[in-house]
Amino acid sequence: MKLHVLWIAALFISSSPAWAQTVSSQPGRTIQVPLTISECEGDQCPSGGDGKGMWSFHGIIGDAHWANGAVAKVVVEKFDEDGVLIRRIDQPGSTTFGVTAVYKGTVHGDRIEGTVVWSWSGHWDDTHPSGQWSGTMQGVARQLPALKMPEALTECEAYQCVPGHEGGCVWVFHGTEGKSDCHNHATAKFEVLQFDAEGIAIRRTDLQGGSYGLTGIYTGIMRGNKISGWGTWSWPGHWHERNPDGPWSATIRKTASTELPPAPPKLVSPEVHSDGSVTFRFVDPYSLEVILEMEGAKPVMMDEDENGVWTITTPPLQPDYYGYDFLDDNTTLSDPANPLILPNMLNPQKKSMVHVPGPASLPWEESDVPHGTIHHEFYKSAVIGEQRDMYVYTPPGYDPGAKTEYPVLYLLHGFGQESRGWDDVGFANRILDHLIAEGKAKPMLVVMPVAYGSKEILANNGSDFWNDAVRNKSFTQFTESLLTEVIPHIERVYRAKKDRNSRAIAGLSMGGAESLLTGLNHLDEFAWVGSFSSGGLRNNFDEEFPGLHSTENAKLRLLWVACGKDDSLIAINREFNKWLETKGVVHTEVETPGEHTWPVWRRNLATFAPLLFH
Repeated sequence: MKLHVLWIAALFISSSPAWAQTVSSQPGRTIQVPLTISECEGDQCPSGGDGKGMWSFHGIIGDAHWANGAVAKVVVEKFDEDGVLIRRIDQPGSTTFGVTAVYKGTVHGDRIEGTVVWSWSGHWDDTHPSGQWSGTMQGVARQLPALKMPEALTECEAYQCVPGHEGGCVWVFHGTEGKSDCHNHATAKFEVLQFDAEGIAIRRTDLQGGSYGLTGIYTGIMRGNKISGWGTWSWPGHWHERNPDGPWSATIRKTASTELPPAPPKLVSPEVHSDGSVTFRFVDPYSLEVILEMEGAKPVMMDEDENGVWTITTPPLQPDYYGYDFLDDNTTLSDPANPLILPNMLNPQKKSMVHVPGPASLPWEESDVPHGTIHHEFYKSAVIGEQRDMYVYTPPGYDPGAKTEYPVLYLLHGFGQESRGWDDVGFANRILDHLIAEGKAKPMLVVMPVAYGSKEILANNGSDFWNDAVRNKSFTQFTESLLTEVIPHIERVYRAKKDRNSRAIAGLSMGGAESLLTGLNHLDEFAWVGSFSSGGLRNNFDEEFPGLHSTENAKLRLLWVACGKDDSLIAINREFNKWLETKGVVHTEVETPGEHTWPVWRRNLATFAPLLFH
């Protein structure tokens, strides 16, 4: 994804016209534009290195090529005895794509000497590079006969005319002058500088509204009734001579009507079809490739249409919720058309989520059964030294004033996730509602705390998770906080049973490792232990679980170890199960289809919960 295109939409606030700053109000004698300029810039000129370029003109429009692979359009705005002003717009495919520049100079015989100011995407502060340039002129640019000027154009810049955006403009011409009206209420006048078979150059000056003072140079080629090309925009008092750039296109209208075309339709993504297939759409006309990355599926290339909308339709999917994102030129992005987000503390570009609905009997689907309640609790952790939160599910019929007490499942999230993960994405409340309503699970409390024992484990974008000292500190402090702060709080505030046979602990990924470490090393506190795709254990199990032997089987009501067969953590989980066998520890080993994803963990919970507290 090219960042420079993001600036185009921002060019709509200022105060005064800009062209007077660069074009002499009293021009000297016109000098004919040369056929070529052999040009060099900056400190490359003496050596003839990467700064060496060749500009070839047809009329006032030129094609420029440099030794470093840069390719640009150059447009002459002024070429007379008083001076030269030429604007450069680098083109797609250039090694310097996104660069714009303003060249000023004076003519001395067949030589031009002057200064150049460069700019590029994201470089809009007041310190911008500048330097010297010079060129040698040869010949006189040929001028082809002008093409017939259209009466009107329907015009679009950047994203304007793609689905989900505001729509473009209508340009109406009278000879070589014209005016425009736009969906965004911008109004501009136009001067046609060149309009022939080899190129088009049009100058824009905005007249009123939010874009007053904006100026632009549009270059392009006409093919049939279509014009496409690249433009550069400038803004007085803000970018000075630093110019954002981007693509534009236009279609010749059959009449000079000023009626604006309809605004583009809303972009729909994702679109779930009746057979369970899903169509994903993403807009980026400037990308070279966009890839869909979705839970449980291999990455797949999307197809681009003429409007820059990338689309892919999946095969029919099993009913569930799936996380996904787009890989746009190696940048991971969520779906901007979809408000359903899969939370993640480490990735600012959080994954999006799509729901492929299924029958109400599926435990994670909404259904017309009695519902429990989710409570949001806050407490100060002296062990960890910060304010913390947790979510607590109470089953249907729970009455804090009644004498009925309930067993408790402590359910832990994974690395990068938040305390609300099991509620927002795992739908633990729906799963328990289903299972309790169907008589498959005992009514229970489910406590979903923050599963990090220290902030350090999240440092360096999560890479410190694999630092043994950091990870062990986090795991140890989490266990201490759970046993000395979370459990006492729950048993004080809620109608919770207080014996070990009424406590279970389970979690996914990092939370699975913590469940094993906390539960199996504290069997005086927990009788039921489960892990889903456990992540974070090392294979030094004798050190991790020094007191775990067959003699502990009498305390263990259930040890349930699950992992997806396609999960990268399947190997360490199999090793752990084999070690348990060598220790004679009774356990249930479960391998299911799937990877390290929420569809696997929802099914794990739906299978594990009915086994508890019998």
